[in-house]
Amino acid sequence: MNSAGAEPWLIRVEDGLSAHFLQPDGPSKPGTDWRIGLKRGDEAHSVIVRTYLADDLAPKLRKDSEYQARVAMEYVNDVLNGGWHPAEPRELIITLTNPPNAAPAKRPFWKFW
Repeated sequence: MNSAGAEPWLIRVEDGLSAHFLQPDGPSKPGTDWRIGLKRGDEAHSVIVRTYLADDLAPKLRKDSEYQARVAMEYVNDVLNGGWHPAEPRELIITLTNPPNAAPAKRPFWKFW
């Protein structure tokens, strides 16, 4: 949460709005707009991160708003560490997927796909 020699950014989720978002090239997609608050010293910013849910996201994670908010904050942290400053306009959009170590979703034995 910091760049070399700089005070770290404090990051928190301020709000979230879950909805189905219209897509220019097809049907709407489920996701959440997270308002993320950033503070460093006297400097404060608020940014919006849109998170979409991957089609194969585990049902447990689809319902887990804490997981989703945490990933949104980690994404903002990664972008900050990459040199972005929250005063610079930027579209922050990610698709939430299953963690690499997650077990695959169980499928009923009677379904074939």
